[in-house]
Amino acid sequence: MPYTDTPDPVIATLTDIGRTNFARVITGEISFKLKGFAVGRGGYLDPNPVHITPITTSSTTLIDHFFPTAGGIKSFELLEFPTPKTIVANCRLASSEAVAGLGELGIWSEIIYSSVSPVEVGTEYLMAVAHFPLVTKTTRQAIVYRAIIQF
Repeated sequence: MPYTDTPDPVIATLTDIGRTNFARVITGEISFKLKGFAVGRGGYLDPNPVHITPITTSSTTLIDHFFPTAGGIKSFELLEFPTPKTIVANCRLASSEAVAGLGELGIWSEIIYSSVSPVEVGTEYLMAVAHFPLVTKTTRQAIVYRAIIQF
């Protein structure tokens, strides 16, 4: 059965902890750096994969974290700073990586300074999540997702 519905647009948002930590940066409590990304096989509806599932902002991981394996994080190909308040994270998947049906992207950050508790330093967290209609990645494709963060 062909899927003739118009595909949903990509939806991306900060997680609750990502939003909280952005606010904490403004007050000088913490500093963080963008650490890397991961992709997953969730984010779209199985019965009709041109439609996406709602994002739960309280999430601490992807629905079906697929690449890198074992909950890992892959480093960004490149970080760009086109304006003082814009960061572009280029998330590149090589042809041999993440060969599957993909529908979610997660951006991870790491706390590098805390005036509140030194124990927080080194904490990694899911900062942002994106859901998109099914993208089938094959071994003959390299894909670059560009995550744009403005503050």
